[in-house]
Amino acid sequence: MGLMLILDWFSEGNAVRQSLVLWILLLAAVGLTVWECRERGYRVHILLWWVSVVAITHVLGYIVLRFFVRPPDKA
Repeated sequence: MGLMLILDWFSEGNAVRQSLVLWILLLAAVGLTVWECRERGYRVHILLWWVSVVAITHVLGYIVLRFFVRPPDKA
């Protein structure tokens, strides 16, 4: 998640406000992961492993969206 902040600092404008939906989706995904792991009775280190996997995959998806799916340059 710190990588998302660093990417936002280097992007044009204040992208933290622009990507509020992505932050909310990341928090929702992590929250649902915690909920599911606690419901299944996983131990804490397994829960943390799942949270890190979900967070990393969402941040990688964010990077793909920021750098590979761009609107066309203004001519």
